[in-house]
Order: sequence, then structure tokens, then C-alpha cells
Amino acid sequence: MNKTIGVIGGGNMGTALLSGLIRRRTVAASRVMVSDADTKKLRAVNRTLRVKTTTCNCEAAGQSVVLLAVKPQQMEPVLKEIRSSLAHKPLLISIAAGISTGWIEKKIGAKIPVIRVMPNTPALVGKGISAIARGRYASAAHEKLALEIFRSVGETVVVSEKSIDAVTAVSGSGPAYFFFLMEQMIASGKRLGLRPELVRALVLATAEGAAQLALQSNDDPAVLRQKVTSKGGTTEAALKVLEKKKAGQAVQQAILAAARRAKQLGK
Repeated sequence: MNKTIGVIGGGNMGTALLSGLIRRRTVAASRVMVSDADTKKLRAVNRTLRVKTTTCNCEAAGQSVVLLAVKPQQMEPVLKEIRSSLAHKPLLISIAAGISTGWIEKKIGAKIPVIRVMPNTPALVGKGISAIARGRYASAAHEKLALEIFRSVGETVVVSEKSIDAVTAVSGSGPAYFFFLMEQMIASGKRLGLRPELVRALVLATAEGAAQLALQSNDDPAVLRQKVTSKGGTTEAALKVLEKKKAGQAVQQAILAAARRAKQLGK
């Protein structure tokens, strides 16, 4: 990719993306600049990725592609700070939950290409999935560039922006739901007397195996669940408790709450 990249925010997601880009040689480390107010973060990024770093967001904003990897609450002051540094009209890519492309365009006050992306934390190990939606002034070429960038850390899908809050609730926050289930399974194994290291290995391998089975099967998860549930068996006993406790409804309500929060963050 013959572009320079500026990353505003040296947190986990921004650095995971850069790591993937550099590892796959999509971009050279010499063409990347990361800005953050935290000099400790910058030293760590420079040490591991060998990219240029700065505490000046405006300097990072001077690149061809600018990744806004800051929290939603930080977005307005960051945009106000860099607005005067965007005369060259770079592609702005935002990974902030709840912040619309229209809101960013309005704060910048110019016809600038903006693409909104919702990645998730498995990007840290190259297994993420990122949903991409383009703003009013972003072209098909800008979309193609964003896809190239985010494919460096996993899979990508293109969606309409009206779907992004739902995507945030399902896959953006989704890893936490699986981690929560793993956490409870590990705690239960310990209560049953299993050694902590053993039960952790059992749960993680089971989670990975179940995901791979679902990926490689043509059956829906509901069908796969039925196949492992023998009448009168141990799995049925467990699932009856989950049904009685209305665990399915609780999960759906939790995801709907995440979507509502995503909408609130954009206001």
C-alpha cells in the first residue's frame, strides 16, 4: 500500500491493526506515525513495531490515512485539535463506537472522506472481524483501501451505517460475552474439584473446538446444539437449567442493551 498512515491513539486496537499491517507487509513501518499523550505507550509501540511516534495529534493527522483510534468521549476534542491539519483531505477511519460519519464530517466542517469501522479484540491475534461503512464523501476506492487495511487483522464485511450499532452489540462487544461464559465454566470446574490449569485448558479447547465445528458445518448452531444433547443425558440436564433461568432471553436483552448504549454514545 503506497500510503502513509497516522494513528491517533496508541491503545490495543490501534497497535493490533498496525502490527497486522506491518506483519503482512501491507505498509512499511517507516510509513507509519502513532500519536498519543501517553509517552509510555509510545515507547512501547516504537519498541515493538519500530514506527514513528509523536505526542502531537496534528502531526499524525498529516498522513494520507488517519486512523482515529480514540474512545468516543475523546473524539470531539481530538477532531477540534486536528481540524486545521486536514486540508489535504486524508481518509479518516474511525473505530469509535457510536460515532457516526456524519457527526465526524460536521465537526470537521469540510467534505472529507470518512469511513466508520467496528472491529473487535480478536484482531489482536489476527482473528478479528471488522464491519465497514462509508460516509457521505468516501468513495468506492476509499472503501477498498479500508478493506485492505482491516483484512490485515481478520475478516471484513461491508454494511450500511445504520447497521453499525447492531454490529457493535453483536461482534464488537461479542468477545466479552464468550469470555464471560468461559469464566463461569472455569469457576464451575473449580467447584467440581478440577485443578485451575486443567479446567482452563478444558474450557479454552472446548470453546475453540465448538467455534471451528460451527465454522466448518452447514448446520445452524441450534442444530449443532441439538446433536450434542442426548435425551435424559448430562447436556440436557444443563440446558434445562439455562432454559429455566431464561439465559437465552438474558443474552438477547444484554445485546439489545449494548446496541442502545452505542446509539447513546453517538449523541
